[in-house]
Amino acid sequence: MAWSLFAASPASAAAGAAGAPGLPWYVRYTRWKPTSRAEAVAAEQKLLALCRTPLEVRDVTVGTGPQEFMHTITGGQLASQPMVLVPGYGAGAGFYFRNIDGLAKHFRVHAVDLLGTGMSGRPRFSARTREEAEEFFLDGLTRWRSAVGMEREPMVLVGHSLGGYLAAQYALKHPEHVEHLVLVCPAGVPQDMAPRRMPDPWSLRGLLFHVSTRLWDRGLTPGTVVRTLGPMGPGLISKYARNRFREGMGLSDAEVAAFEEYFYHIMAARGSGEHALRHLLAPFARARHPLEGRLQELRVPVSFVYGEHDWMQPSAGQRVAAATMRARGRLSPYDCKVDIVDQAGHYPFLDQPLIFLGQMLRQTAGAFPGNTAAAAARAASAAATPVCASSPQQISNWLDQWSGEPQAVEPDDTAAGPGKAGAAGAPASENGLGPDAPLAPGSAAN
Repeated sequence: MAWSLFAASPASAAAGAAGAPGLPWYVRYTRWKPTSRAEAVAAEQKLLALCRTPLEVRDVTVGTGPQEFMHTITGGQLASQPMVLVPGYGAGAGFYFRNIDGLAKHFRVHAVDLLGTGMSGRPRFSARTREEAEEFFLDGLTRWRSAVGMEREPMVLVGHSLGGYLAAQYALKHPEHVEHLVLVCPAGVPQDMAPRRMPDPWSLRGLLFHVSTRLWDRGLTPGTVVRTLGPMGPGLISKYARNRFREGMGLSDAEVAAFEEYFYHIMAARGSGEHALRHLLAPFARARHPLEGRLQELRVPVSFVYGEHDWMQPSAGQRVAAATMRARGRLSPYDCKVDIVDQAGHYPFLDQPLIFLGQMLRQTAGAFPGNTAAAAARAASAAATPVCASSPQQISNWLDQWSGEPQAVEPDDTAAGPGKAGAAGAPASENGLGPDAPLAPGSAAN
């Protein structure tokens, strides 16, 4: 029978035991922001209950301060090779809830909230330069890696959007820690993403352009807006989530209900790492230190995944992959490859989870060549999948073939968090992506 182990800091564990309504009624009805750590923990547990894989959820200490911990969701067998999933800006580790089941069959999966983001601790963010902002995240990830006992084995490092930019910076700085780098719709790649035509400064559009640019440079973030809106914040997030994730295999009613609650609480939490945005990116998501022109220096295999309708310019990834291959050749069979996920946008792992899963297994089939059995299993799984998911009915037919019960997760005692909560039963997956679910890779470029 499937089960889940949730391990967290004492505050998180107490919050989870108390449940979302753990606050006095007069606090819940008089506060401006309808959020708390207790409600965030409960919301994440609801979201992860949609997974079938047994999970260990914990706060890994990465410093001496009370807010210096990194929230980690772990699934898969302890003996499997490690894969680390880094979410994008304003997102959280829970965004990978549709992918953990399939990936955990082949890897020891760690979905990690970078320091100052998601459900991780929110220490004071004091960086004043791009270099300091990058180091805030990279140093935290280095300390996290040491705390979970990963010093002797490199990882498959997967980063989405701004998390992809930071994952690339980490691989450039610590290539010995990375077996394969997967950049999913990465931010900060092209050397120039400036608008083609600047608006007339005397027009309404020009005025809005000027104001938004100034607000960006002054540090206004989406989180600031959500917190400022107070009781109207949940409605804004709900509207966004229900309208945004309709492409491809759109979220079910059960998924979107759990997702929007979780999304609101991580957005409304105290500002910290989100304030790195203006240091890393200029207005219109233009990188202040683009990856294009620098990834050629990367000494580990790298591959890209973009949604067909991604606004992050898949052509930039294709240019960089081609330039990297010319500079140093291919380091593995899938090095310098770019996959495009059909009928998907900036979140291909949510829009088309089955296709995304197939692409991930294919891209990492050559990783850890010393473990031939695991590499062969990934290659066989990827090779046996259909080319694309052409219809919801076809997906449903494939999912009907799912069978078997996952084994209980083995808790990793090498990085026990500050405290542990008890085990809880996990229901059958609502998203259908059990560890034996068939996969469907999309098209490939390069």
